[in-house]
Amino acid sequence: MNKIKIGFFSVSHRSPSGDDRPYLEWHQMDHMPEQYLLPGLLFGQRWASTPACRAARAAEVGSWADVAHVVCYLIGNPVDETVDEFLTLGRTLAEQGRFSQSLPSQFLAALRLLDAQAAPRALIADDVVPFRPHKGVYVIVEEPTDSAGQDHYLQQVHTEILPTLVAVPGVAGALTFGTTPAIRRPTFTPGVFRITTCYLDDDPATVAARLQEPLERIWKDAPVRPLLAAPFESMMTWDWDRFGPAPS
Repeated sequence: MNKIKIGFFSVSHRSPSGDDRPYLEWHQMDHMPEQYLLPGLLFGQRWASTPACRAARAAEVGSWADVAHVVCYLIGNPVDETVDEFLTLGRTLAEQGRFSQSLPSQFLAALRLLDAQAAPRALIADDVVPFRPHKGVYVIVEEPTDSAGQDHYLQQVHTEILPTLVAVPGVAGALTFGTTPAIRRPTFTPGVFRITTCYLDDDPATVAARLQEPLERIWKDAPVRPLLAAPFESMMTWDWDRFGPAPS
């Protein structure tokens, strides 16, 4: 059994000021480390879009086109206690004057882990894919459109879709998460979503080009609507200047 039970996703746009550096420094040096106080917090990661990544997107619908940052906290047991304490910790830090910064939010919710698969070439267990060093992720956000076809599609995720994705050069493994009624909170983005994170050990924009055709085949007649399919670079501590003001 995978000890990862939940992916808590925070997906956001760029700062209205155009300079994301202050937020990124605060989040990595202050906010993210505090999450490891939580009983079930296993790992926290964040990724950012670069101009090359943005140009390589396969899908971006509506305000999802403005997404620039993705954070995922991997959570294990005790799930409910950890999710509740996660939300409480944010309020506690705000009361201490340590949650004064934010970016415009696109999506915030905890999703259940549905599947995990490693690329055979990676020679690692499926369960440890996120912990393997990677250069970035390819994030696929889907919205179900036909409830009658979801069971079959989820079976395809396991038997066909994830095997197809991890066979693409540069994809070391992939995890799929989905909305579950067992984990709902008033602050979560409403709706039903599935998010797949492909972990990359090659340049994210380069891998994105390789994923374009397989994704088009996967989505053909699929009972889902792709909202976002985009590469993001791993965010390295002390490297915030790379994600500062956009070039004029």
